[in-house]
Amino acid sequence: MKVTYERYPELPRFLKLFVEYAVTTLQTRSIILAGDIVLDDFSKRYSTIDIVIILEKNLWDKDYDKIDELVNRMVIVNKEFAHICKIFFIPYAMLSDTRVAHDDIEGIIVRKLQQEIINKYPLEQSDDFLIREKSHVLYGEDLKKHFPIPPVEGFWYEFLERFSKLEKASMNFPFQHTKSPNYEKAMDWILWFPFLLHSLKNNNLIGKMKSAYWFTNEYPGRMGDFVVEVANCRKRNISLTSIMEIVPKSRELMMFALERAFRIKGIQMTHLKDLMKVENDIANFSRVFMEVHNIIDNLR
Repeated sequence: MKVTYERYPELPRFLKLFVEYAVTTLQTRSIILAGDIVLDDFSKRYSTIDIVIILEKNLWDKDYDKIDELVNRMVIVNKEFAHICKIFFIPYAMLSDTRVAHDDIEGIIVRKLQQEIINKYPLEQSDDFLIREKSHVLYGEDLKKHFPIPPVEGFWYEFLERFSKLEKASMNFPFQHTKSPNYEKAMDWILWFPFLLHSLKNNNLIGKMKSAYWFTNEYPGRMGDFVVEVANCRKRNISLTSIMEIVPKSRELMMFALERAFRIKGIQMTHLKDLMKVENDIANFSRVFMEVHNIIDNLR
């Protein structure tokens, strides 16, 4: 976190005040900092501030107003940081069984200042790995080992589960031209590919910047150069508009990464790129995803 705090010296004070307000507002058992900050990979434009609060008890009606109050106070402290906070309010009892929905237990996720009520453990397997192995306790008990133990093939299983999201994302930027591109989402998807390949190959998790540089050393050439270009935009907090041919390069990266993800698992899919058809700048990925779905179905 040292590098991040040096780059954003106002961030430690924001987190300190957040902890003080949270502890005095709710019955808090532990506050854990995760995500890009603990990986020293934080970007004010492209990252979120990921905080997990473990509550002593279930949330009640009056607690929602308290959370509103907490969020509003943080907006006053630093509006920019407050808007990129992703805060998980998780009752401790929810950790006892993370696989099922609870009829009598409620928590909340706050992202972009909006609240979403949850009755099921909300974190993914990579989040569990990060919390257990690399997170930082800001307050209270060290409950990191109370979080689920990711399976040995956790990163692989998460990739298979996330594949449907990738299928939907492929219909938008960065994989298609659009009049109003979402560069923040484009950044996430592009850098997710080196992040994915590093996780699968090393059974470990590092930040997006480090995974980008790992990728260019592991796969030098056109794709490696492109990934580093994107990573440097993230590091400098600037838009991706400076990168030439970002759409076709993003498509190529997706095909490249999918083939190598399966190759890491001993499955050869070297013909994926041939299945993608492009007409008038619009790419048709239907045959690509059909092929991948067939492979995934055969693995189950």
